[in-house]
Amino acid sequence: MTVEGPEAVEWLKSNGHEAALASNRFESTKKAIEFVELLYTAGARRVIVPADSIWDDEEERELGGAYSDTLLIQIEQGEVPTALLEIYIQEATLEGYDLRKEAPPIVEEQYLVLWWD
Repeated sequence: MTVEGPEAVEWLKSNGHEAALASNRFESTKKAIEFVELLYTAGARRVIVPADSIWDDEEERELGGAYSDTLLIQIEQGEVPTALLEIYIQEATLEGYDLRKEAPPIVEEQYLVLWWD
């Protein structure tokens, strides 16, 4: 997975897709924007839509824009703020992962990955 990609709020706001991010989790792009803003409030340094997770094919364009099911949450190197960790664990639990007894996986020592199936 690449750590390159657009900032999530900007990408979502410029996207005409009705549900541009994880439509099985967020019923609308508006709800996804609210979630990303919550991540910032909880201590994310930056939230990225990884470039290699963006589908921008004809089917998605017919729906109004590109689509992704993944976010990268940039944190201070190795430090996950408590409020952000709580959100991350909640989302992981919704996806069937139990992170209550282990540390979340951190990519390149500064990114948490959220992926909705």
